[in-house]
Parts: sequence; structure tokens; C-alpha cells
Amino acid sequence: MQRLMAAGFLIILTGFALLLAGAASSGGASVGGVVFIGLVPIAFGSGPSGGALALGSVVVGAAMLIVILVWSLRFRDVKGG
Repeated sequence: MQRLMAAGFLIILTGFALLLAGAASSGGASVGGVVFIGLVPIAFGSGPSGGALALGSVVVGAAMLIVILVWSLRFRDVKGG
């Protein structure tokens, strides 16, 4: 569990560093993302391609929710039966 948390932290830190490096080199950056509150997505974006980035974030987030749902149903069936 410790390794998984460390890997997640490293991925987030790397993404943040890449975002800063891109903004510093080209003078402008597009940012987009999504925050899920329960099953309600709140998408945000800024810059020329911010909308596309926000849409991509929603698609990836929805896919992750579907995978988690399928896994939880699968493991519940294995554990119960």
C-alpha cells in the first residue's frame, strides 16, 4: 500500500512539473480537468484547448468509475459465492 501511495504521489508531482515546464517554455498553457463529487462531474478548462482537455478528463474519469464499478461487482460475487 505504501508503494502505491508513493507511486501516485510521484505521478502527480511529475505531471505538475511537466505543466510548469510547458507553461514556462511556450509562454502559455491550456489546462483542463474534472472534479467528481459523488457521481456529478464538475469540468473546468482554460486556454485555447482547455475545453478539449476538460472533455478528455471527463471521459477518462468516467472510464475509471466504470472500471471500479465492474471490479467491485466482480469481487463481491467472488467473495459471496
